[in-house]
Amino acid sequence: MKFIKNLLSAVLAGVMISFGGAVYLACVAAEKAQLGAILFSLGLSVILIMGFLLFTGKTAYILENKPAYIPYLLTIWLGNLLGCALMGVLVQVAKPKLAETALSVCEAKLTQAPWQTLILGALCGILVYIAVDYFRSDEDKKSLPKYLLVFTCIPAFILCGFEHSVADMFYFAASSAYSLYTVKGIVYILLVSAGNLVGAVVFHIVRKLVTK
Repeated sequence: MKFIKNLLSAVLAGVMISFGGAVYLACVAAEKAQLGAILFSLGLSVILIMGFLLFTGKTAYILENKPAYIPYLLTIWLGNLLGCALMGVLVQVAKPKLAETALSVCEAKLTQAPWQTLILGALCGILVYIAVDYFRSDEDKKSLPKYLLVFTCIPAFILCGFEHSVADMFYFAASSAYSLYTVKGIVYILLVSAGNLVGAVVFHIVRKLVTK
């Protein structure tokens, strides 16, 4: 029962990130990528407010939890993937022009070398960790700075070209070439996921050492 609950929460998180990804694609098609980067923050904001499970929001704490945290994290990753895959199909059916934009975005990503993808994933992992960890701190969740950090860190990683594994799941699923279901697409998502994890974990560890 707990597995199903976690999986469904992760699916909803994938759906919300997909909403952010869809509005970003629409803005890219309209040559308003900066606006799209800001509006993408909608997805993470809803996830944080409603408490949905997002892979990039949980990776930083893997070393300070028991081994059971690993299957928990994999469940979240799978749920995020399912949510994004569902939204990708819906976008392809209802908004084929967005699927074409997604294809061009994915083709550009696949030109990167594997080490570049890992680094870009790690840098994104750091920014998402900062936004999520601060939002979930014990301070008042309604305070303005919590939302300001979300609406700055998220546009920052998008405009810098850093890679977010769950957002990429949606872009590849929405791609008119079904890029998510190719070997290249799967390997790419796994590389970004690993980069997100490493970046968040390392930053979290160093941060704890510094603050202590």
